[in-house]
Amino acid sequence: MSAEFSVVFALYPGVTQLDFTGADEVFSRLPDARCLLASVGGGRITAGGMVFEEVRRLGDIGHCSLLCVPGGRGTIAALTDAHYLDEVRRLSRTARYVTSVCTGSLRLAAAGLLTSRRAWSVTAM
Repeated sequence: MSAEFSVVFALYPGVTQLDFTGADEVFSRLPDARCLLASVGGGRITAGGMVFEEVRRLGDIGHCSLLCVPGGRGTIAALTDAHYLDEVRRLSRTARYVTSVCTGSLRLAAAGLLTSRRAWSVTAM
């Protein structure tokens, strides 16, 4: 029996829903994957007119296999949210993979996770 592959989407107010629902569609197909939506406060997140209930609190998640930081219009506010950045840094320590979608890479940089690392940006044309 394989070990669970936990995927955590670190959400925030103003997140773009496609940036995490599209990635969830892919990651949820991995063997033994368990995808979790989480934010600083937990509860409910509104994204693109959609409401996501029962979002976990980032602080309640002890570890993950893959951490994904999606992009969105809330990027600027999330760049200065110390609690959010602390949680992203904490979870990144246990993650085998740390990834982002779109402007989520800016939050990885703000958390100091791209320092001295190669980072790729892929843009569809």
